[in-house]
Amino acid sequence: MSIFKSSIAVLATACLAASAQAQLDPPVFTAGPETTTRFNVNATSATYPTGRPDATSYAPVYVTSNGGSQLRVNQASVGIRRVGSVATPAVAVTVEVTILEMTFDGTNYNLGNVIETFTQDLAASTTSLTQVVSKSWGDADPAVRPVVNLQTITNGANGYAGFWVGVRFTGDGSSSSTNGWRVVTEPVLGRSNNNFGINDPTNTGWGANFYFGTTVGTDGVTRENQARFSVNVNGLVTDSVTPPPTLVYGKIFETGAYWLPTDALDGVGSRWFYNSAFVAANVGDALTPNKVSMDVYRGGTALTPAPAIGVELALVKMTWDAVAGTYGVGDVVATQTFQLAASETAKTDRIDWTWSNPATAPVVALNTDNAGNPNIGGMWVGARFLGDSDALLGNNGPLTGFAPAYGGSFNSFAMDNGTGVLTTYTFNPAYTWTPAATGVAVFYNRPSRFMVEAFGVVGPNVPPPPACPADLNQDGVVNGADLGLMLGAWGPCPSSPCAADLNLDGVVNGADLGLMLGAWGNCPV
Repeated sequence: MSIFKSSIAVLATACLAASAQAQLDPPVFTAGPETTTRFNVNATSATYPTGRPDATSYAPVYVTSNGGSQLRVNQASVGIRRVGSVATPAVAVTVEVTILEMTFDGTNYNLGNVIETFTQDLAASTTSLTQVVSKSWGDADPAVRPVVNLQTITNGANGYAGFWVGVRFTGDGSSSSTNGWRVVTEPVLGRSNNNFGINDPTNTGWGANFYFGTTVGTDGVTRENQARFSVNVNGLVTDSVTPPPTLVYGKIFETGAYWLPTDALDGVGSRWFYNSAFVAANVGDALTPNKVSMDVYRGGTALTPAPAIGVELALVKMTWDAVAGTYGVGDVVATQTFQLAASETAKTDRIDWTWSNPATAPVVALNTDNAGNPNIGGMWVGARFLGDSDALLGNNGPLTGFAPAYGGSFNSFAMDNGTGVLTTYTFNPAYTWTPAATGVAVFYNRPSRFMVEAFGVVGPNVPPPPACPADLNQDGVVNGADLGLMLGAWGPCPSSPCAADLNLDGVVNGADLGLMLGAWGNCPV
């Protein structure tokens, strides 16, 4: 069972707070917001008749953010419920809290890098109360506070980013049912959902997932039930972090799955496959790119290196068939080939195709013909692998990297079968999210294993000026035919500019004739 598939759907009512203000003092917990239930994975229960010594429970924690974000933590708190009495005291226990980054492999959320771990000893208690296990970095230099790379692949640009907070009991009292975590107060910045997962050290994956469901209130609004494992994390979210050029991929922003055309389809590794990249655009707009990026996963080891391979990228116009309701591949605008060396490590190489001068960048006319997607313009970014048969069968493939910041592929791609017919492949089902504030379902795509980013400027598609302006009939030579056209247009231009007005002063006269005579003959290639 995948961990927290329900997390995405339930975010609509998770009531994430937008404030990113530091809360430097631990919150004060009282009886009011608490429940009497609690959970301790290490204790004997119906779920775990013998308990799970040293197992850790993980709460998915979400903060409001945009794509490519980090969280600089000021404070992290967990409420620990103690059910004690004079006759049966709650035993002493040590609580370990861990802050980890979150990964996403296209289907499951998994554990990433450990960012911070702290512990706190709780003394035995003869009363029932909730104690706060908390650590604050609020008085420390911001440069030394923990920084979490937030998981934003799944929905960063749409409003949230995730990480994990893990809790486990250690010491002699770790298996006592008098201790357990439970709901405390509503967090200021980041909070767990109403579910958590158990990572069991006796196996290699998640031991169990717990989800407490939703309840329809008297006002008819569906809300998340309070979880029995809730955390409070405060800090500062930094949005839209630009990955540095020296960033080594292979950690939080990617998955271990990749895809090759030879994996399970027609076995032809040199065929083109196309990503649909969409940006906000009006009819007649075009994209002048400054960078197009693609992530290529290298599944190499010392024993089985990822082979050297060539990767060719292409910017391609998109067509629309209104009758069939499908996009097609149009003219190729520009191509570029890149070479990737063999690799003995598993990593992702990022291919950056850049244009520093807008005047030399290609101009891709965006397709806006689909009436069902108004104000959206589309193009294709095509890719194919180049190399010998061994390289094409090797362990290289496209892979999700950072969530796109401008124009990105959907969770699908199309492959040309060699006859001009496109076959579409989708990796994961889409999902909908219905925000409580609007009650309107919003459609989102899950990330694919072939994702590109397109950066640039969208604007009206203005044809470039002719390379040889005096060649009025554009036949490659300036001669008597062009002179005749100029003489026919002699005088003030009816509109500005006009083709024969070579110096763009609004009138065709002797100055323009002089420019034509100076350009007489074949146009430069």
